[in-house]
Amino acid sequence: MTGLVPYILFPGTAADALPFYQSIFGGELAMHTFAEFQRADGPADAIAHGTLSGPVALGGADAAPTRTPCT
Repeated sequence: MTGLVPYILFPGTAADALPFYQSIFGGELAMHTFAEFQRADGPADAIAHGTLSGPVALGGADAAPTRTPCT
């Protein structure tokens, strides 16, 4: 069954938030930094894309300076 998958833009806290969600919901977590994606629009160690798959699916990233994070 497929459904909507929320994608959250974090204010620089994705590296902490996504593992927290994994600890609550379980599943597999993959995270990739801006440097891994060769992006220069944010800090190299910021999360450019993360996904949690399992009983609950969600995606998230640190908001680039030109984007508005979720509050």
